[in-house]
Amino acid sequence: MSKWSEMITRFEHVTDKLGKGIDDGILTTVVALNVLGIHTTGSCEGHIEWGLPYPWIDIQPELEGKHQLYEYLKHFYQSNTIDFDRSLTFHGYRLRSQGSAFSSLFTESEKQRKLEAYQAEMNAFAAYLKTLIDA
Repeated sequence: MSKWSEMITRFEHVTDKLGKGIDDGILTTVVALNVLGIHTTGSCEGHIEWGLPYPWIDIQPELEGKHQLYEYLKHFYQSNTIDFDRSLTFHGYRLRSQGSAFSSLFTESEKQRKLEAYQAEMNAFAAYLKTLIDA
């Protein structure tokens, strides 16, 4: 079994304090970060009805991990030009889209549209990270 398959299997069984597993829409990104040595502590794919209306991943407060994530983001955006609002960044120890900081100002329809855009950006970053693992 490959390292990737092992990690997918492992993280499919991880639960939080409430017994909930990692959301399917963020699982690939969580696994990719962990395989690459950036340890995560929490995540959500984003929800309109509850929680936060954008995907996010918390990482452990290790300076080396934050720097490694910074380098991956820097390389990812060297070849991916997108709307600044969608671009991923980390604030403190949370990876999220730039515009998510203003989600409380969005109308319901804007929240839905932006959630889909932010999820697409997180998935694009996951695909990029997976190419590094498969290389």
